[in-house]
Amino acid sequence: MKTLQLRLPDTVHRRVKQLADGEGISLNQFIVTSVSNEVVRQETADFFREAAASFDPKAFADALSAVPDRPARKSDLR
Repeated sequence: MKTLQLRLPDTVHRRVKQLADGEGISLNQFIVTSVSNEVVRQETADFFREAAASFDPKAFADALSAVPDRPARKSDLR
C-alpha cells in the first residue's frame, strides 16, 4: 500500500469530511472509494469506446434477423 500526500482546498476538504462523516467512514476511506469509483468509470468508458469502434452493423442486423418474429411471452416482460 502506498501513502499519498494530498492538498485539497479548505472548502473541498470540509465537504469531503462532511460526506465521510455522513457515511460513517473515515476521510481516507471516502477518498479511496471515490478514486476507485473513478478508475472503474474510466475503465468502463474505455471498454465501451473500444466495443463501439468494432461495431459491425451487418453482423448486428444478421443477429436480429435470426430472432423469431412473434409476440413476447409474459415471462419476457418481467
